[in-house]
This record gives sequence, C-alpha cells and structure tokens, in this order.
Amino acid sequence: MEMVNLINRLIRHNQDDEGDFGIRVLIHIPIGFFMGLLLFNDQGLINMFLKYERNEDAHTQDEAWKDIFGALVGFVIGRMISLGLFVLLIIWLIGRLL
Repeated sequence: MEMVNLINRLIRHNQDDEGDFGIRVLIHIPIGFFMGLLLFNDQGLINMFLKYERNEDAHTQDEAWKDIFGALVGFVIGRMISLGLFVLLIIWLIGRLL
C-alpha cells in the first residue's frame, strides 16, 4: 500500500478528486501498449476499450478518463516501438537486396 501512495503522490493531475490518478494510469499503460504494438486491426480494440470504460463509468462513476489516459500513454509508446521496428525491418530488407 505504501508503494501505491508513493505513486499517487508522484503522478498527479489537477482534475483528480480521489487521489488515485497515478496508479490507475500505470495499471492501464500495458493495455494501451499492447494495442499500440498492433499495426493492423487495432481500431477495434481501441473502440472496445473506450466503450468498456464509458460503460463502467456510467455505472460506477469512477472517473474513467484516468484509465483512458493511461491506455493512451501506453498506446503512444507501443506505436512508436512498433513503427520503429517496422522501419528497421524495411532498412534491413533494403540492405539485403542491395
């Protein structure tokens, strides 16, 4: 529990009323990272995640924007890695052909 409190003190947001922004962002980064790694058919996963979070927020009113923010951070990181690997593959293939 001490680690959770430390994370929430280090990662904060002005709009956070409950003080759990940091841990919820960190928990959802891997989900977004996985979605970002997929170069194809990721739109369906993103839509499904957003619908799930909005539905959950409608019932629990737990400020789902925190979860969406974490997934977005993970998505950007995953997409950058994925595209970087794709570019490296293209460079490698061109090098093999020449």
